[in-house]
Amino acid sequence: MKKLGYILVVIFWLVASCAVAQPDDASWLNVTVQTDNYGGESSWEIINSDSNTVAVSPPLANNTLTNIMVFLPAGEYAFIMYDSFGDGICCSFGQGFFGITNTCGLEEFNYEFAEAIDTIPFVLEPCLPVLPGCMNEAADNYNPWANQDDGSCEIIECDSLETQVSMQLTLDTWPGETGFNIVNLSNGQLYEQVIPGEFDFGDQLVTYTYDFCVALGFELVLIDQFGDGLNGSASGGQDGGCIITACDSVIWELEDLAFTEFGGTTEYSGPIFTEPCPPAPDVIGCMDDDYVDYNPDATVQDTCMTLHTWGCTNPEAMNYDSLATISDNTSPCSIQIVLEDDAGDGWGMSGIGMKQGDQQWLFTIGPGIFSESWDIMLDSDEEVDIYYFQDGGQQSSAQELAFQTLHNSVYAINQAGDTLLSEGSNPFLNNGQGALQPFSAPEWKVYHFTPYCGDSCIPYVYGCTDETACNYNADANTNSECNYPVQYYDCNNSCVNDYDGDSVCDELEVVGCQDPTAFNYNAAATDAGECIPIIFGCTDPTQFNYDSTANTENGSCIPYIYGCTDPNAFNYDSDANTDNDSCIEIVEGCTDAQAVNYDPLANTAIESCYYSAGCAVGDIYYLPNGCFEWVISVDPYCCDNSWDSTCSTLYDYCEDGWDGPLTVDDLREGKISFYPNPTSDIVNIAANSTVDAVVYNSSGKKVLDVTNVNMLDLSKYSNGIYYVRVSYNEFIINHKIVKN
Repeated sequence: MKKLGYILVVIFWLVASCAVAQPDDASWLNVTVQTDNYGGESSWEIINSDSNTVAVSPPLANNTLTNIMVFLPAGEYAFIMYDSFGDGICCSFGQGFFGITNTCGLEEFNYEFAEAIDTIPFVLEPCLPVLPGCMNEAADNYNPWANQDDGSCEIIECDSLETQVSMQLTLDTWPGETGFNIVNLSNGQLYEQVIPGEFDFGDQLVTYTYDFCVALGFELVLIDQFGDGLNGSASGGQDGGCIITACDSVIWELEDLAFTEFGGTTEYSGPIFTEPCPPAPDVIGCMDDDYVDYNPDATVQDTCMTLHTWGCTNPEAMNYDSLATISDNTSPCSIQIVLEDDAGDGWGMSGIGMKQGDQQWLFTIGPGIFSESWDIMLDSDEEVDIYYFQDGGQQSSAQELAFQTLHNSVYAINQAGDTLLSEGSNPFLNNGQGALQPFSAPEWKVYHFTPYCGDSCIPYVYGCTDETACNYNADANTNSECNYPVQYYDCNNSCVNDYDGDSVCDELEVVGCQDPTAFNYNAAATDAGECIPIIFGCTDPTQFNYDSTANTENGSCIPYIYGCTDPNAFNYDSDANTDNDSCIEIVEGCTDAQAVNYDPLANTAIESCYYSAGCAVGDIYYLPNGCFEWVISVDPYCCDNSWDSTCSTLYDYCEDGWDGPLTVDDLREGKISFYPNPTSDIVNIAANSTVDAVVYNSSGKKVLDVTNVNMLDLSKYSNGIYYVRVSYNEFIINHKIVKN
């Protein structure tokens, strides 16, 4: 009996953005359309409750019945049928109709569509498609994707005198030329027969498996219409082959691929004799995989000794359990299924089916989508079956994950990022012509993978475990060096507290004067404070001119100089700035003990001294009235009588200025003058020539002695009364000067 392949026949015609899987709240919808003679005028679409198009029809042919499966989430929809000519599809030019159904009871049809548009509102409930097939895993034609058993299971059971034989026939590049007969030698019964032409182009390089029971033996006849057998490479193709096995051993193999029939020779095996397979020896052992001593090859149960201890068995793990005998896997496990289409033209009528236990999923992507992914939860302790399905064309066997679309690929990735499944483009091409070839497994099976997401072992992850640290690692379980922020700063070196936003932490703010011209300017200030202006002065409190309001020393300090500070006092000290109560009252009088009117109590000389009359011409004598006299002639009487009133009157001349050459007569007329008087600095001497002068202060101390001058500079002397003695030619003139 020929083992038939199983395929889910589903047509996907989705909008460009469509990508579907099998969630719990979704359903398959079957769209049925029978077109009239003008199928090109007809089209349909499905819109959701938001008026968005979720599915559209393919181009429709004339007088054609199409059944299109659309996968949609549960919800409210509207199916809209269009006829561009406006006469519908039911009546005048063919008997067309349309409708929608699913396996959960939805059924809506219109057999009288004779308009431009018709709308069928409907509510889609969650519903899985009914997939009939053999659900007995022991059957040769078991269909793991079926969810409804259709009674088609074929179980080969040979009696004790028979042997189960399996023939695996791999067709070459030209399968339509090949046929065969298998005949029972004991009774001539035909076990299996394929007439040349029964295999079609789609069977290129496909391997078919045929199982049957024989008691004695059988005869195999292989036929090739072209006459080259399964030797496809001889004519530019690829070779086929044939292998027959029994009792787990190869009992016959086609060695010469070139054989002929119809004008040549037919290659056949001749009689192939078989014997019943010897019974397999009993294997005694523990048949319970919960025990350490479990023997997967055991056929007879023996005592199981040691139960498995679940835990981490990796000695390099953080939680290594030396007593554990088996690693406990993480379950449930999050698996990401990724479908890709490098060309972006969609998978068309192809898709991926997955099944684990009672759970099943369908995945496909539509045009315009290059990659789509879905996250599903799987049991890590149970294998997952994964299938490729495609609509159209007879599938000859269950296929492993080998795609018949060049650009399609699928990946299964666990939550740790490990790739558990990676299958890409179909490598089987047709003689370099680009036609993709079908692929069939050498036996009934599907692709399997285990959704492993890790176990209970925890690896050492070194890092900082302190949440307050800048380099805190949330994934770390073993502490290593931690880095902390500087006080008042965070890990980004930004202030934790910065009220004014000046990038200076509030705790580090310095309030001060920021004016560089101010007395209290603070170069380190970050916040403005009160500024004090600079006040220059003497800041030394031990100095005479100490200024309590000054804040900046300017070098003006004057030391205390104690003395008499009264300019009217006899001992006035112009250098003194601090009075020490030493002032002596001025007592004016003649202080010359040689004078006739000498006053011993006087301390301040005045021009009041007078002397006994001299007898030398030119002698100067002072009179009590402030005038002065010169002896201009010798008068014995006056010499003898010491300037009595008569003599005084006779020689009494006052000190008014005079002009002209200085002669004795000029002197009598006072023709020499001093100006200005009083003065602040300079005293000019009005005379016909320079003079010699001696200046005395009020204490009689000589302070200046100059020659050949016509002026006196008193600027550096203190204010007060000064006496000047001028030598002019052979004359001497005394004069009082006041400086203020």
